[in-house]
Amino acid sequence: MQVELKTMSQEQINEFLNSQKVGLLSLSDGKSAYAVPLGYSFDGKDIYLTIGNKGRKLDYIKACRNVCFVVYWMQDNFGVKTGMAYKSVICDGVLEQITEPDAITRAVRHAEKHLGFPEGTWNGLLEKTLQNTANSPFWKINVTRTGSQMVGDFREGPGA
Repeated sequence: MQVELKTMSQEQINEFLNSQKVGLLSLSDGKSAYAVPLGYSFDGKDIYLTIGNKGRKLDYIKACRNVCFVVYWMQDNFGVKTGMAYKSVICDGVLEQITEPDAITRAVRHAEKHLGFPEGTWNGLLEKTLQNTANSPFWKINVTRTGSQMVGDFREGPGA
């Protein structure tokens, strides 16, 4: 079975990133790698994440802000007998903590909308964050490079 790999246009990449809700954040501390799935939002330029202020993720972030974020979709029953349609976007970038109050509020509202929550759902977290912006759990990836792949027929897949 021969598979034809295709590259997505920037418009297709943006549509795909806007159609998905979870990606895989890949980090390195210079000695080992660590990857974790996270909900995200995308504004056409940057990827927004919520990351707690403790734990392994933060240890890796303190060591290195260069990250890779992968978002992918594969058809149900992916396999040789049922078909092998999938899409993936790989975003390289630099992780930056959001500490400016207006930027935090914009990130919260954008995330609520992208993830399907009614506006105001995260008001408690927003109010708590605005009391101590230096410990903000809101981050963005300043995307410096994207790559993409798609295989198969996508008339019914995300971003189709």
